[in-house]
Amino acid sequence: MRMAWNFLLSWWWVYWGLFNRALGNRRRSRYAYTRSVACFSRALGHMPDDAQVYLWRGTLYWRELDRPAQAEADLDRALELNPRLAEAYLNRAFVRQYRLPPDRAGAVRDLRAYLEYGRDTYWRQVAQQQLQQLGQ
Repeated sequence: MRMAWNFLLSWWWVYWGLFNRALGNRRRSRYAYTRSVACFSRALGHMPDDAQVYLWRGTLYWRELDRPAQAEADLDRALELNPRLAEAYLNRAFVRQYRLPPDRAGAVRDLRAYLEYGRDTYWRQVAQQQLQQLGQ
Protein backbone atom coordinates (compact mmCIF):
# COMPACT_ATOMS: atom_id res chain seq x y z
CA MET A 1 0.00 0.00 0.00
CA ARG A 2 2.82 2.40 0.89
CA MET A 3 4.48 1.87 -2.51
CA ALA A 4 1.21 2.63 -4.31
CA TRP A 5 0.79 5.78 -2.21
CA ASN A 6 4.36 6.91 -3.03
CA PHE A 7 3.71 6.27 -6.71
CA LEU A 8 0.54 8.39 -6.65
CA LEU A 9 2.23 11.21 -4.74
CA SER A 10 5.17 11.11 -7.11
CA TRP A 11 3.00 11.43 -10.17
CA TRP A 12 0.95 14.19 -8.55
CA TRP A 13 4.17 16.22 -8.27
CA VAL A 14 5.32 15.18 -11.75
CA TYR A 15 2.13 16.52 -13.31
CA TRP A 16 2.48 19.79 -11.38
CA GLY A 17 6.09 19.95 -12.58
CA LEU A 18 5.04 19.41 -16.18
CA PHE A 19 2.31 22.05 -15.80
CA ASN A 20 4.80 24.59 -14.44
CA ARG A 21 7.29 23.76 -17.18
CA ALA A 22 4.60 24.36 -19.81
CA LEU A 23 3.65 27.61 -18.08
CA GLY A 24 7.30 28.64 -18.06
CA ASN A 25 7.59 27.87 -21.77
CA ARG A 26 4.48 29.88 -22.56
CA ARG A 27 5.38 32.91 -20.44
CA ARG A 28 9.19 32.58 -20.37
CA SER A 29 8.85 32.63 -16.61
CA ARG A 30 11.95 31.72 -14.62
CA TYR A 31 9.72 31.45 -11.56
CA ALA A 32 7.59 28.76 -13.26
CA TYR A 33 10.74 26.84 -14.19
CA THR A 34 11.96 27.05 -10.61
CA ARG A 35 8.58 25.77 -9.40
CA SER A 36 8.78 22.94 -11.92
CA VAL A 37 12.18 21.90 -10.56
CA ALA A 38 10.78 21.99 -7.02
CA CYS A 39 7.85 19.79 -8.06
CA PHE A 40 10.17 17.29 -9.76
CA SER A 41 12.32 17.26 -6.62
CA ARG A 42 9.25 16.46 -4.52
CA ALA A 43 8.34 13.67 -6.94
CA LEU A 44 11.81 12.20 -6.62
CA GLY A 45 11.42 12.27 -2.84
CA HIS A 46 8.63 9.71 -3.26
CA MET A 47 10.11 7.69 -6.14
CA PRO A 48 13.88 8.30 -6.18
CA ASP A 49 14.57 5.81 -8.97
CA ASP A 50 12.58 7.50 -11.74
CA ALA A 51 15.05 8.19 -14.55
CA GLN A 52 12.53 10.21 -16.57
CA VAL A 53 12.03 12.75 -13.78
CA TYR A 54 15.80 13.18 -13.44
CA LEU A 55 15.90 13.78 -17.20
CA TRP A 56 13.16 16.43 -17.02
CA ARG A 57 14.71 18.19 -14.05
CA GLY A 58 18.21 18.05 -15.51
CA THR A 59 17.01 19.49 -18.80
CA LEU A 60 15.38 22.40 -16.97
CA TYR A 61 18.57 23.01 -15.01
CA TRP A 62 20.72 23.36 -18.11
CA ARG A 63 18.35 24.84 -20.67
CA GLU A 64 16.15 27.18 -18.66
CA LEU A 65 18.02 27.86 -15.43
CA ASP A 66 21.68 27.85 -16.58
CA ARG A 67 22.84 25.53 -13.82
CA PRO A 68 25.10 23.08 -15.67
CA ALA A 69 26.54 21.31 -12.61
CA GLN A 70 23.08 20.35 -11.34
CA ALA A 71 22.00 19.46 -14.86
CA GLU A 72 24.93 17.12 -15.39
CA ALA A 73 24.39 15.47 -11.99
CA ASP A 74 20.71 14.80 -12.77
CA LEU A 75 21.47 13.52 -16.25
CA ASP A 76 24.22 11.28 -14.83
CA ARG A 77 21.69 9.86 -12.36
CA ALA A 78 19.09 9.34 -15.10
CA LEU A 79 21.63 7.33 -17.08
CA GLU A 80 22.66 5.31 -14.02
CA LEU A 81 19.02 4.32 -13.65
CA ASN A 82 18.40 3.78 -17.37
CA PRO A 83 21.54 3.50 -19.54
CA ARG A 84 19.42 3.42 -22.70
CA LEU A 85 17.65 6.75 -22.06
CA ALA A 86 18.70 8.43 -25.30
CA GLU A 87 17.43 11.92 -24.47
CA ALA A 88 19.62 12.03 -21.37
CA TYR A 89 22.72 11.42 -23.49
CA LEU A 90 21.74 14.18 -25.90
CA ASN A 91 21.01 16.72 -23.18
CA ARG A 92 24.17 15.84 -21.28
CA ALA A 93 26.14 16.27 -24.52
CA PHE A 94 24.76 19.80 -24.84
CA VAL A 95 25.61 20.56 -21.21
CA ARG A 96 29.16 19.31 -21.71
CA GLN A 97 29.60 21.10 -25.02
CA TYR A 98 28.35 24.52 -23.93
CA ARG A 99 29.45 24.78 -20.29
CA LEU A 100 32.62 26.62 -19.33
CA PRO A 101 35.08 25.06 -19.73
CA PRO A 102 33.59 22.69 -22.30
CA ASP A 103 34.10 18.94 -22.08
CA ARG A 104 34.33 18.15 -25.78
CA ALA A 105 35.42 14.53 -25.30
CA GLY A 106 32.46 13.90 -22.98
CA ALA A 107 30.11 15.58 -25.44
CA VAL A 108 31.41 13.38 -28.27
CA ARG A 109 30.88 10.21 -26.18
CA ASP A 110 27.34 11.29 -25.32
CA LEU A 111 26.46 12.21 -28.92
CA ARG A 112 27.68 8.82 -30.09
CA ALA A 113 25.63 7.12 -27.37
CA TYR A 114 22.59 9.12 -28.47
CA LEU A 115 23.11 7.91 -32.04
CA GLU A 116 23.23 4.34 -30.71
CA TYR A 117 19.98 4.58 -28.72
CA GLY A 118 18.04 7.54 -30.15
CA ARG A 119 15.41 6.98 -32.80
CA ASP A 120 14.11 10.50 -33.44
CA THR A 121 15.20 11.45 -36.97
CA TYR A 122 15.45 15.18 -36.28
CA TRP A 123 17.57 14.83 -33.14
CA ARG A 124 19.76 12.19 -34.78
CA GLN A 125 20.53 14.73 -37.48
CA VAL A 126 21.29 17.38 -34.84
CA ALA A 127 23.61 14.95 -33.03
CA GLN A 128 25.45 14.21 -36.26
CA GLN A 129 25.82 17.94 -36.97
CA GLN A 130 27.18 18.51 -33.46
CA LEU A 131 29.71 15.72 -33.96
CA GLN A 132 30.85 17.37 -37.20
CA GLN A 133 31.23 20.70 -35.39
CA LEU A 134 33.35 18.93 -32.80
CA GLY A 135 35.58 17.51 -35.53
CA GLN A 136 34.29 13.95 -35.32
